[in-house]
Amino acid sequence: MMRKNLLSLLFAVFIGLQAFAQDKTVSGKVTSSDDGTPLPGVSVSVKGTSRGTTTDASGVYKITVSGNSTLIFSFIGFTSQQVPVNNRTIIDLQLASDAQELSEAVVVGYGTQSRRTLTGSQASVKGSEIATMPTNTFDKALQGRAAGVQVLGANGTPGGAAQVRVRGVGTIKGGTDPLYVVDGVQINSNSGSAAFTSSNPLNYLNPNDIESIEVLKDAASAAIYGAAAANGVVLITTKKGKSGATKISFDAFSGIVEPTKYLDVLNTQEFIAVRNEALINQSPTTEPAAAMRTTLGAIRLDPALTADQIAALPTYDWQRESYVSGKTSNYSISLNGGSDKSTFYLSGSYNSSDANVRNVDYKGGNINAKISNKVTSRLTVDNSINLSSFIQRGQFGGPAGGSFLGSPTFSAPLILPHNPIYKDDGTYYGTPADGGIAGVLNQNVLMVSDLNKIESRVNQAIASTVLTYKIMKGLSFRPSASVDYRFIKGFNFQDPRTADAFNVRGRIQNQNTENINFILNAVVNYDKQISSVHNISALAGAEYRRDQSENVQQSAEGIPTPQFTVAGAAANPITTFASWTAFKKAGVFGRVSYDYAGKYLLGLTARYDGSSRFGANNLWGFFPGISAGWDLSQEAFLKNNAYVNQLKLRASYGSLGADQIGNFDSRGLYGGGFNYGGVSGIAPTQLANPNLRWEQNVTTNFALDYGLFNNRVQGSVEYFIRTSKDLILDRPVTWLSGYSTISENVGELQNKGLEFDIRTVNVDKSANNRGFKWTTSFNFTQIDNKVTKLYDTLTTLPGRAVDGWIKIGYPVNSIYTAEYAGVNPATGRAMWYDNNGNIIYRLAGNPDSYSKIIGSQIPRYYGGLTNTFSYKGFDLEVFLNYEFGRTVFNNQSAFMAENGGRLFNTLRSIYENRWTTPGQITTVPRPFNGNAEVLGSGITAGSRFYEDASFIRVKTLTFGYNFSRELLKKVKIDRARLYVQGYNLYTWSKWTGFDSEFVNLGSGNNGTIPQPRTLTFGLQLGL
Repeated sequence: MMRKNLLSLLFAVFIGLQAFAQDKTVSGKVTSSDDGTPLPGVSVSVKGTSRGTTTDASGVYKITVSGNSTLIFSFIGFTSQQVPVNNRTIIDLQLASDAQELSEAVVVGYGTQSRRTLTGSQASVKGSEIATMPTNTFDKALQGRAAGVQVLGANGTPGGAAQVRVRGVGTIKGGTDPLYVVDGVQINSNSGSAAFTSSNPLNYLNPNDIESIEVLKDAASAAIYGAAAANGVVLITTKKGKSGATKISFDAFSGIVEPTKYLDVLNTQEFIAVRNEALINQSPTTEPAAAMRTTLGAIRLDPALTADQIAALPTYDWQRESYVSGKTSNYSISLNGGSDKSTFYLSGSYNSSDANVRNVDYKGGNINAKISNKVTSRLTVDNSINLSSFIQRGQFGGPAGGSFLGSPTFSAPLILPHNPIYKDDGTYYGTPADGGIAGVLNQNVLMVSDLNKIESRVNQAIASTVLTYKIMKGLSFRPSASVDYRFIKGFNFQDPRTADAFNVRGRIQNQNTENINFILNAVVNYDKQISSVHNISALAGAEYRRDQSENVQQSAEGIPTPQFTVAGAAANPITTFASWTAFKKAGVFGRVSYDYAGKYLLGLTARYDGSSRFGANNLWGFFPGISAGWDLSQEAFLKNNAYVNQLKLRASYGSLGADQIGNFDSRGLYGGGFNYGGVSGIAPTQLANPNLRWEQNVTTNFALDYGLFNNRVQGSVEYFIRTSKDLILDRPVTWLSGYSTISENVGELQNKGLEFDIRTVNVDKSANNRGFKWTTSFNFTQIDNKVTKLYDTLTTLPGRAVDGWIKIGYPVNSIYTAEYAGVNPATGRAMWYDNNGNIIYRLAGNPDSYSKIIGSQIPRYYGGLTNTFSYKGFDLEVFLNYEFGRTVFNNQSAFMAENGGRLFNTLRSIYENRWTTPGQITTVPRPFNGNAEVLGSGITAGSRFYEDASFIRVKTLTFGYNFSRELLKKVKIDRARLYVQGYNLYTWSKWTGFDSEFVNLGSGNNGTIPQPRTLTFGLQLGL
C-alpha cells in the first residue's frame, strides 16, 4: 500500500513539473507612466533566450514563454524593466521615461533635435502637466512651470489676457510678448482693438490637444526666428494621429468658481463715527452734534436721527452681491488612428466658465483636424485646420479699468454701507431717476452690471498645409503655407436706465476687427552620420509673412427702449471710424549642428531678416547665434560612473532682433480732420526716420545639465546676460521743426540672471506602478534688470510716470517717489522723508529733493515647486508658484484708506489702527476731511500704498485615482481616471487688496477682476 502511494505521489509531481515547464502565451499592454498612452515598438524578450517580440501600434504584445521565465521590456527613452512571469498570462506594464536615454526628438525652430545634443537654452513643459488646469489658455498654465519664464494673469476674467516674459524685460517702448509658434504657424498675439473684454488670442487652442511646449530662451536657440525672437519663442506642438486602431479620448471636468477674498470694511455705524472724526479734526471747534448732523445730511439720512436710531441702521453687503460663486466646465473628445499610409487626429472641445463677479463669463469651443497622408514613399502631405468660436461677457469699464467707478469689482467695497441694494418691491435702489445712491460712488453698480451688455465675439481659423519630399537619404524638402484668420466683434450697450447713459437716453458702441496673418516658408533638411561618430544636421530655408488688420467702429445715442440694442435703432449717430494697418516680413535662415560621438557639440544659427516696419536705410538685419557643448558623461572617465549619469556643459552667444513696434513708426505720416480755410485738409503728424532699425538683444548663456544617482536627481543651472541695444525711444526735437519728437535708436538696458532647475525621485517603490513613489520638481529664477544708456547725457528719461521711471542704473519702470515716514505721534499727521532724511509734511517744490527709487514693478525672483505622490493607482500633486521683489501701487486700497476723508467706505484695518490720541505709535494718520492737513500733502501720496506684491500660492492641488487595467479590460476601456482639483487654493501675501496678481492695463488694479478659486471634479477616459 505504501509503495502504491509513493508511486502515485511521484507521478503527480512529474505531471506537475511537466505542467510547470509547459510553454504558455502571455499578453498585455505597455504604456507610458507619464500620461498612460500606449507605447508601440517596445521590445519584449524572454531573458536568457533569443525569443522576443514588439508591441503593436496599440502597445499590445503577445509572446510564448515558460511559466518561470522573466520578461525584459525595453524602449528608447524609457527605463528597461525585468518582470518575472510567475505563471501569469496577462502582464500589463508602464514604462517610466529615462532622461539619460534622451535620444527622443524635441521641437526646435523649424525642426527637431535630439535632446542629448541640445546646446541652446530651452525649457520644456509636457502637455499632460497642464491639460486638467481650469484655464482657457495654455499661457496661464505655464506659470511656475519653466525656469526663466514669468507669467502673470492680467486679471481673473475667464479667457483673459496674460503677461508672459522670457528672461526679463528687454525694451522700454516696444512690446515684451514672446513669439508664439503653433505647429510651425507664427500666431499674431495682438488681441485686437475690438476687445471690450480682456481677450486672449491664444484661446483658440484646446490645452488637451497640446503635446509639448518648448520655450527658446537664448539667442543660439531662437536666432533662427531672427527679428521676432528678442522676447523669446514659445513653440507649441499639438498631438497628431498615430497608425493603428482608432483611439478615443474623452476628458471632462466641472466645478465651482468662487471669490478668494472679501475685504473687511466698516459697517454703517463705524463709517458715521469715522466721518464725524474727520470733520472734527478738520475743524476742532465743531460741536460733535453739529458734525453728526453734517454727516447724516451728506449721506442722505435724517440729520435729526437719535443715537438709538443710528445704532439701528442696517448695513448692506455690496461685496457679496457683486462677488459671487459661479460654475466652470470643460468637455473634450479626440480620435486618432490610421494606417501606414494615412493618419488622422480629430478633436473638439467646449468650455464654459464664470468669473467670480456677476455677469462676466466665457463660452467657447473649437474643432481641430490633422490629417497626414503618405502619397508615395518620398512624398508626405500634412494638412491641419483649427476652427474656434467664443464669446466673452465683460464688466463695465472694460479690461483697462476705464470708468471703473461704475464697476462692481472696484465700487462694491467702497459704497457707503447704509445704501440699500434693492427696494422693498425688489427693484433697484438708487436709480438715476431717483437721484442715485449716497456717497461719491452714487451709482447702483449691480444695476449697471445687470442692465448693460458688454461682450466680445471671436471667430478664428488657423490652417496649414505642409509637404515633405525625401529627395534622397538624409535630404528632404519641406515647403508649407499657413493662415491665421481672426474676426473680433465688440459690443457695448449702455442701458438708458443706468447713470452713464441716462442723460443721452442710452448708448451703443460696435467694433469689428479683422486680422489676416499669412505665412509661406520652405525648408531643406540634411542629416548625415560619418564613421558612426560624426553627426551632422543642417537646414536652410526662406520665409515670407504678411499681417493685415482692419478695424471699423461706430457709436450712437438715443435709444427709444432698452429692448432695442442695435445702433440702427438709435436716434443720434455720434462717431464712425475706420483704420487699416499691415506689415510684411521676409527672411532667409539656416542652422548647422554637429556632434562627435555625442560628446562634443557645436551649433551655428543665422537669419537675415527684412521688415517693412523699419526705416528705408535699415530694412534688413543679420542675426547670428553660436553654441557649444561638452557632455562629460560620455567620456571614458565618467561613462560607467555609478553616480554621474549626465554632466553636460553648454555655452552660447548670439544676437536677436525686436520688431514689436508700430507698423509705421519709421514713416513720415499725414493725418486728416484738419480745417484749412473752412475746407477739410491733411497735415503732417509724424516725422520720418529712414535710419530707424531693429532693437537688438545680445545674449550670452552658460549652463550645466546634470543627472545623478541613476537619474534620481536631474536638472540644470544657467547663467545669462541679455543686453538690449539700440532701444527705440521718442527723442525731443526743436519745436521749430513743427514736431515734438522723433523715434530713434538711442537706449540700452541689461538683464542678468540665474536659473536653477532640479527634479528628484525621492522615493520609488513603484514596482509595476503599484507601490509608493514621490517625486519633486523645483525651479528658481533670479533676474537683475537695469537701464545702462539713454540719449545725449541724460541719466533719467523725462516725462515718465512715477511708477514708470526710467533711470540709468535702475530697473525699467522703477518707482520714483517720496518715502512715507509714518505718523507724527504728537499730532497724527502723515510724514515723509526728503532726500536728506529730514521729516517733511508737504511734497512740494522740486520732486528730486524728496523722491527716490523705492522699488520696481519687475519681480526679481520667481519659480515653482511641484511634489507628486502615487500609490496603488492613487496620485496626489501639489503645485506652488511664487514671485518676489515686485512693488505695485495698490489703487483700490488707497481709496479705501481715506478713513472718512471723503464719502467712501474704509478698510477695517485702517479704521482700527488710525491715530486717535497723542503719543500713539501707528502708520495710519488721523481721519481728516479732504485727506490733506493744512500745509500737508494728501494721505495717499508718496510710497505709502506702493505695496509688496510678492506671493506664494498653492496654484493647484490634484488628487486622482487611476483604475487598474485588469478591471478596465472587463469593460473594454483602455484607461480611466477620476480626479478632484483645487486651483488658487491659498495665497501667502502682504497685499491688502483682493489679489496682487494683475497687470496694469491703464488704471492699476481699479476695477480689476481678481483671480478666482476653483474646485473641479474630472474624468479622463481612453477607449
